Amino acid sequence: MVLAVLPLFITAGLGAPALAVGLVEGVADGSSAAVKVWSGWYSDRIAWRKSLAAGGYGATGFGFALLLAVASWPQVLLARALAWVGRGVRQPIRNAMLAGSVAKKDLGKAFGFHEALDTAGALIGPATAFALLATGHGFRTVFAVAIIPAVVAVTAFAVLTRDPRRGRPEVKAPEFKLSSDFWRLMLPVGIFGAGNFATAFFTLRVVQMLQPELSQPAAVAAAVGFYLAHNAVGTLVSFPAGFVADRVGKAPVLGIAYLLFGLACVVGVFGHGWVAVGALALLVGAEAPVVSSVEGSLTGSLVEEPKLGTAFGVLNGVNGAGDLASSVLAGLLWMASPATAMGYGALLSLVATAILWARPPKPSN
Repeated sequence: MVLAVLPLFITAGLGAPALAVGLVEGVADGSSAAVKVWSGWYSDRIAWRKSLAAGGYGATGFGFALLLAVASWPQVLLARALAWVGRGVRQPIRNAMLAGSVAKKDLGKAFGFHEALDTAGALIGPATAFALLATGHGFRTVFAVAIIPAVVAVTAFAVLTRDPRRGRPEVKAPEFKLSSDFWRLMLPVGIFGAGNFATAFFTLRVVQMLQPELSQPAAVAAAVGFYLAHNAVGTLVSFPAGFVADRVGKAPVLGIAYLLFGLACVVGVFGHGWVAVGALALLVGAEAPVVSSVEGSLTGSLVEEPKLGTAFGVLNGVNGAGDLASSVLAGLLWMASPATAMGYGALLSLVATAILWARPPKPSN
């Protein structure tokens, strides 16, 4: 809910430039990168990792609640960074718990199903935000309503989930000696991440693609609708993509998802009007959850249980560092032109796909 309107709040609500959106998104992701590595590594050596993850969910909700009081975009940056530090704490642990709960042959379906539910939540949130904005409510009303699902998420994770590990973990801290195939995967992941700028920039681009035919308020409302539509697509494709990844191979499916992002960037460069916005919603909606779920399932297939937290910490840390670089660079390139920022993303997605397909990692059975 919050992420659907935050770039519009920064630019239209606070009057900040697109560079501010890049800094907010990039610093938020960068601040969580190191936390993700630490959280994953540390979770492999403690028995209470579920409680640590629940605390991460709470920190995210608190960070977003602070948006009710902000008056300038640097304050948004601080609130968003706090929220994403909480995300950095919880994400590797959640992924490790998920990977440890299913057989390796079913990892694609498990992560695809999780991503489908996660994206369905992201569908309901923007729908609520769209309804509030369309009925004359302001951005801060959206932030206030978003506190409700944040509290529900913390409670549900704390009460309903179970850590699949049996017995206590080893006292000795796990080392970062992960398989060579895992590190081979990190190269294309890092390259793609450096170009995979935040969806916020596509949201901003949609506003431009619908003008001057629509007024500024109408284009902003349509941009929230775009966010809603792309999450609807993600909800539909996540589980089937995971099923296919378990059957034909995770690396080929991941490469296709990388290419879809590049194609979305191309549409963002040349597209205009409703048809182009619809195509953009299909492409962004299909690539984002598939990249997330297949990267996760592929990582789970390359690493054994004692080091799953460490592996997911490294994966999420690499992605977080890439998100920092891509969002800040996209914000800077946007100042030259949106086409320059989009072209940069398309180029890196092509390079990452080529590397991934040329030397795919080989999951263990």
